[in-house]
Amino acid sequence: MERQLERRREEEPVVFSRIIEEMWSRLKTLNETVAAMSHVIKYNDVPWNQNATTYLKNYTGPAGIPGWLSKVPIHTLDLREQMVFAGRKSGKHRHYQEAFFYIIEGEGYEIHDDKKYPWEAGDVMCVPTYCIHQHFNTGSQNARLFFNLPNVFDLMGLSSIEQIEIHERYQPPEGATLIRNKEGNVIGYKTASGEELHFGAVDLEYMKMMEGRKDKGFSGEPRNTYQHYRKTLQDTITWRLNIPHVIKGKDKLWENTEMGKLKYLISPYNPGPLLLYDAYLQELPPGGKSGKHRHVGEEVHKILSGKGYDIHDGKKWDWDTEDVVLIPNNTVHQHFNSDPRHPATFLSLHSRLYHYIGHGGIEHLEDAG
Repeated sequence: MERQLERRREEEPVVFSRIIEEMWSRLKTLNETVAAMSHVIKYNDVPWNQNATTYLKNYTGPAGIPGWLSKVPIHTLDLREQMVFAGRKSGKHRHYQEAFFYIIEGEGYEIHDDKKYPWEAGDVMCVPTYCIHQHFNTGSQNARLFFNLPNVFDLMGLSSIEQIEIHERYQPPEGATLIRNKEGNVIGYKTASGEELHFGAVDLEYMKMMEGRKDKGFSGEPRNTYQHYRKTLQDTITWRLNIPHVIKGKDKLWENTEMGKLKYLISPYNPGPLLLYDAYLQELPPGGKSGKHRHVGEEVHKILSGKGYDIHDGKKWDWDTEDVVLIPNNTVHQHFNSDPRHPATFLSLHSRLYHYIGHGGIEHLEDAG
């Protein structure tokens, strides 16, 4: 018994934690902050800024985890609008995030992994994950593209951007000098104080060296579980490279539904090159209204024409052409056209992330008028 007592571990002290109470407190503060935020972003309140890729409006605030919920009550969507100047091109880059682009106006084409995809106003241009892409404007007017990147990639550790080429009108900060590589391409700048900032350019020589060492892809039927994983990678790459990257808006049909007149551009029931979004156009008749519903996933609208208002959980939010409307998770919402003579049209973008964690679908509450 004495020997057993010698081998017995001493009882560990109990540390009393208040983690649950602290979480409740943080949640209460977060809910109060979100409740005070506006559900409508006015187009003229957001300035045009530049980055290494293009000129853009950033509707949802600073990108990444530090910027979440700093301006808007949205967690998963990083909403922006991009301008590609007439006859010009954007910077070339790639990232792990897939990206959704709706062409508001203009015409041009994409180069995605060395493949060309034409687009025009009304189309959806899709950038699948880890695709090298660049936008080209072939028209006589500036092109505007409303787009979104999913925020959750920051939490997954996959938020980096490999900037291969900057846009043609890039202007470094005042007093800065450009840094070029041996080919003469701009890869960053040095500030007036001497600090060097690099755009994260891809090391093309390293990529070329690694090309000969890549797994050339799995073929045949898997004979073990590990080979299933190898085949999954090959299937994913094949899908990304071969599926069309532009969805032609004029080829999609309008549907009369309980929610109103809709034209679905992307949905899980019509497979496309994006996995994290649903998107449709909705037209509200003069003086009319949509149906009423709610869903767990976040939703945003870009107002393409007309004026009206939304009712979100009993609160009214006015909107006009070019504004962005934000609908937080699980909000009961309905849309109204306040113009008795003209229809109103908007683009609706849903986050499909919730679909994959068991919270997909829509709870329908009232039919459209």
